[in-house]
Amino acid sequence: MVICGKVRGDLIKDFVQKRGFTMGKRKLSITVFLLSLFSLLISLKLFWNLGIFVDEYGLSPDIVNGGDLWLTMDWLRLLLLLLLCVVSGISIFRVKQNK
Repeated sequence: MVICGKVRGDLIKDFVQKRGFTMGKRKLSITVFLLSLFSLLISLKLFWNLGIFVDEYGLSPDIVNGGDLWLTMDWLRLLLLLLLCVVSGISIFRVKQNK
C-alpha cells in the first residue's frame, strides 16, 4: 500500500497532536543543535584522520576520496554542517527571545 506524502504528513501530524507528543520549540532547537554539533565533530575528526593517513602514506586526499569531486563533497559536507550548527544555534536564542 503506497501512501502519498500529503496523506502521510497529515497522519503523522494528527497522531502527534492527539497523543500530545509536542516538544517545545526551545527543546527541539537544542536537540537539533546538539545533533548537528555532534555530526560536525565526528566529520571533523574523520577529516583529520584522513589528513593523517594521507600524510603517513604519501598519498593525496583526492586519491583517498576517489577524485576531486568527492574531495569537494567532503569539504561541502563540513561547510553545510557548520552552517547547520550556526543556524540552529541562532534559533535557540531567537526562540528564547520570543517568549
